[in-house]
Amino acid sequence: MDILKRKMKFLATKLSALQSEFAVSKEIFELASREVDSMFKKKYFPEASILEEDQDRDMKEYNADEEAEVEVNPEPPNPEELPEQTSALKNADPEVKKMFKKIASQCHPDKLQDMEDGFEKSKKEQLYLKARQALESNDVLIMADVASELGVEVPEITETQLKQTEQKIIDIKRELSMIESTAVWHWFFTEDSNKKDQILKQLFQVMYEQQNARS
Repeated sequence: MDILKRKMKFLATKLSALQSEFAVSKEIFELASREVDSMFKKKYFPEASILEEDQDRDMKEYNADEEAEVEVNPEPPNPEELPEQTSALKNADPEVKKMFKKIASQCHPDKLQDMEDGFEKSKKEQLYLKARQALESNDVLIMADVASELGVEVPEITETQLKQTEQKIIDIKRELSMIESTAVWHWFFTEDSNKKDQILKQLFQVMYEQQNARS
């Protein structure tokens, strides 16, 4: 493996791990923010909070009724064609699409149904999922890394593409740092109950001031 390919492997692995970490961190942050917002409304605006809960319940009941009317066994979409249907993917790099099709020819779920080797099947399922995510984010390096794992021909990776991936890594690290520096994040992960209450009190004070400023 030459130096460029080693660098590609390193950056693709790092980027993939950071993307997963960011997705989980963002989900935690959003859940924690909603929880803090809910507690704030119950404390300072109880009537509005009750009304909001009633509206949420009515919406859930409406959605449940709508889902019940949907055909029980609709014809499932072809997973191999599904990514191509979104506007974001229509603009994907031709090389990314080309590699994805070759990867899908080896590890598309339909092609793994009769595979007996559980370990190999699981590995290919994970690689296919990784390739789907790379297609959606139009990431040539991660797609090339998956292709390389499967022995699929990989196009020549340029220094420009490597630098673009390095910049993506920097951007994700910056976003992670911003999330992890918020009071909501510290409140969620603090185990000391006194410190947790103190952070929540400070959050409520800021939120109350912002609410009054908008009024």
